[in-house]
Amino acid sequence: MRLVHVLIASTLTILFTAAAARAQPTPGFHFVEVQGEHGAVKGTIYVPRGLDLSEPAPALVFLHGYGECGTDGSRNLGVGLPNALLWDADRWPFVIVMPQKPVFDTDWDTYDDAVITMLDLAIARFGADGDRVGITGLSQGGHGTIAIATNHPDRFRAAAPVCGYTKLRFTGDGQRVSFNDPTSPEQFAQAARAMSDMGVWIFHGGRDDVVPPSESKGLFSALEHTDNDDIKLTIFPEDNHNSWDSAYKRSGLWDWFGERLRDDN
Repeated sequence: MRLVHVLIASTLTILFTAAAARAQPTPGFHFVEVQGEHGAVKGTIYVPRGLDLSEPAPALVFLHGYGECGTDGSRNLGVGLPNALLWDADRWPFVIVMPQKPVFDTDWDTYDDAVITMLDLAIARFGADGDRVGITGLSQGGHGTIAIATNHPDRFRAAAPVCGYTKLRFTGDGQRVSFNDPTSPEQFAQAARAMSDMGVWIFHGGRDDVVPPSESKGLFSALEHTDNDDIKLTIFPEDNHNSWDSAYKRSGLWDWFGERLRDDN
């Protein structure tokens, strides 16, 4: 009789474990925190409504800009892709990973490991498909998009930097590097080589007086010298630094990501 009880208990454990594995994550915004080499990083993982998550879903990583840095876990939701998502969620049928960089005067490179850890959390607990991931971001997050895609080209199918830059703009002690010291051709070429197997759509404002449009044009030119034929550059001629509203609300970027993150690609 004891053996029967043990067998029943083992069978129930297996069944409950399988049921838990099949359980779909709750739609909505989930506030999370991960640990990286440089401390804790808060963020939000968005799970879309109406999406069949019995199978893993395509995922995006979104990296915010300078003004949204902090440790409150929510300021990063007010600008760019999160804002566009709130206006029209149906356009963005992705699990979206949105970390918040805690320190203003650093580049996203400092938190590279935390970004990847948060992505892995989305894969493990929130239904994201680790084989179908795109990355995008604005300004500092545009640089982060380039840097993290460059550091982990095997993790991303597509990248869309918005008003970004390639060269690091902060020293280790938090000093800002002027754009009078531009990104070098070799730095552009190094990034382009690393991104040569993913779709890349670059956005910038033609009147940007914060990050020069030459940053995006230089990266695009370097990509043209690779074997990558899935590249685009869009300059919004009337936009200043805020080219993110045009990119995330009016460009069709959502469809572009959707095509590259299909499960039959």
